[in-house]
Amino acid sequence: MSKVRLPGHSTLRGVAIGLLGLLFCVAGDAFSALGAEDEKQFPFAPGALGAIFGGLFLTGYATLRFGLAVRSSRRNGAAAEEFRRMRASAESVRWPIRCLAVSGIFYLPLLVAATQRVGSFATVIAVAFCGPLGVAMWGAFRKARYTAVAWPVLAAVGLWVMSLQEEAHADPLGYAFAAAAAVCFAVNVSAVEKLEDRGAETVGLALAGLLTIPGAAVWLIAGGLEWFQPRIIMLAVLTGLFTACVAPVLEARSIGYLGKEKFGVLSSGEPIMSLPVGLLLLGEVPGWFVAAGVLIIVVAIVGNTAELDRPLVRLLRGELR
Repeated sequence: MSKVRLPGHSTLRGVAIGLLGLLFCVAGDAFSALGAEDEKQFPFAPGALGAIFGGLFLTGYATLRFGLAVRSSRRNGAAAEEFRRMRASAESVRWPIRCLAVSGIFYLPLLVAATQRVGSFATVIAVAFCGPLGVAMWGAFRKARYTAVAWPVLAAVGLWVMSLQEEAHADPLGYAFAAAAAVCFAVNVSAVEKLEDRGAETVGLALAGLLTIPGAAVWLIAGGLEWFQPRIIMLAVLTGLFTACVAPVLEARSIGYLGKEKFGVLSSGEPIMSLPVGLLLLGEVPGWFVAAGVLIIVVAIVGNTAELDRPLVRLLRGELR
């Protein structure tokens, strides 16, 4: 009798790191949403400012990693050798770095603007996270694992059920912003996997963060100086640290363990991680729709991570006896 194969230690480690990254991501997104409440005339500014701080934090992180690598190598010329290695890694992933930079310029501002116009953070998240779910679906089709498509679809249903708790405004432009953020998220996940494959996640994220800064600054210039307020700047620093720095580093490591398809479905667990953050920062109290959506999403994540579609197909074919 065939047995269901349980996830290995590396898979479980990838899930744990990914969920932690999603927790940091949603905390930063919540700080952006709080900043948008103070910035009614130009909603892109808080997110853009967060992207700028995120680029600076990622650069600091890469510099720290560089210094630790040089220190651990007690050979002469270690700094030059490490610099050449990082440069070669960066040159091998030029296109993913550019894609990450473009998505970084637009993701946070679009997410903040969509939240402000739609009026429901859960609804915006449900739309935005269709991006990585689309990546998971495409991966299943590409590998001819057609039954695995059920997991991202089920996760999307769970996101939709969770969004039913809040009343959202029928704002077409707001939903368009959320859909554009979903595309940015999908690009981000695919590009990060390329960085992981080439061992260039640290330098790649740092360079992408630096390239994001000039583009994000355009949002601020276009909005004038209304965003120049102590509270918005403080929230933007937290957004940059959590969403644009810590979260990408953890998510990159998770994608390295799981692959972009499994991480795409795992990312739908972000609203679950958002429950304590939403309660503490935004005063959002979960209800029955949220509970039902959480249950559906958990089933989707477990089924996709353990690849339960494979034994189910064999069972239907009568191969499990």
